[in-house]
Amino acid sequence: MRDEALSVKRSTLILLGSPTLALSLSMTVVAAALPVILREHTSSSAIAGALVGAEGVVALVVLPLLGPLFDRTKARGGGRLPFLVAALPMCIAGLVAIPFAGSVAGVAIAVLGFFVGYYVFYPPYRALFPDIVPRHQLGRSQGVQTIFREIGVGLALVGAPILLGIWAPLPFLGSALVFALFVLFFVIKVRRAAREAHDGSLHAKPTRGSLLALLESEPGLARLLVANTLWELAIGGLKTFVVIYLVVGAGHSRKAAAFLMALVAGIAVIAAPIAGHLADRYGVVRVSKIAFAVFGVGLVVPAITSSKTLLFPALPLVGFGGAVAMTLPYALVATRLPRTSHGAGSALYELSRAPGVLLG
Repeated sequence: MRDEALSVKRSTLILLGSPTLALSLSMTVVAAALPVILREHTSSSAIAGALVGAEGVVALVVLPLLGPLFDRTKARGGGRLPFLVAALPMCIAGLVAIPFAGSVAGVAIAVLGFFVGYYVFYPPYRALFPDIVPRHQLGRSQGVQTIFREIGVGLALVGAPILLGIWAPLPFLGSALVFALFVLFFVIKVRRAAREAHDGSLHAKPTRGSLLALLESEPGLARLLVANTLWELAIGGLKTFVVIYLVVGAGHSRKAAAFLMALVAGIAVIAAPIAGHLADRYGVVRVSKIAFAVFGVGLVVPAITSSKTLLFPALPLVGFGGAVAMTLPYALVATRLPRTSHGAGSALYELSRAPGVLLG
């Protein structure tokens, strides 16, 4: 465990969070632009939905196999970076191949290749946060990551339709380029800190390598992961049906729905760094409990009324509580992980998201 008296610079937190922009941009482009590509090969919207939903299936297959390796790999630059470097060509190749695959089967192979690369990349990347950042700054580090995630999603949702109108492959090629630049820059810049963190972990007491062994040794971790599954289920369902609720259920126009969604997103970007700061100052558990309660209360309002007079005041509650709850779950998990199990714990965290995403 790192000395709690130490702190990392804000520039380090920004560096650690920066690949999230490329990850969220690429994942959102796949979700948003894939149906347009598939339309050239099939009229079935179910196929597009199945391919986007395959992300959860890939996670359930890949993470149990690779999770233990995220902590056992030894390399000069630390045990995490080899996975990032290995995943980079897989993700880029998948993104580039999707618009040129030429058939439904080809697109499916390209999408699955991208998802495999994504899950080879993401858990060891996230493990770098507790590796490098002391526990009293984990909340702020997750706030920075949330900001980058929202920026990536926003860029994809705004840019993908524009680029699709120019040339269908452009969103995929653009996200592949952004992915390559961000990851290469990150690997070069973080190498020294990753190596120092890796060298420090060599002196820590080793833990059993399997994901099941980690769960058995940390009973509270299992409860957190179950809670995270339920949270992801709620968010997945909300993302899927919120626009339908606003337009069909509540009778608002699409412009009004877009304005409301933009308002919530803006609140989320503002709330994320505040959430991280509050968590580091008052405790991740305490702030998370309050945030989830606020979020739940905010959702009660649209459950019982469609009145704009009541919905508008509830939106800040939903946006702020949701942003805090999106920011802090990984910090809750990371603070309970042994130093030599950051990689396996990150894999378990991503694994807990998969059934929630699928069910949501």
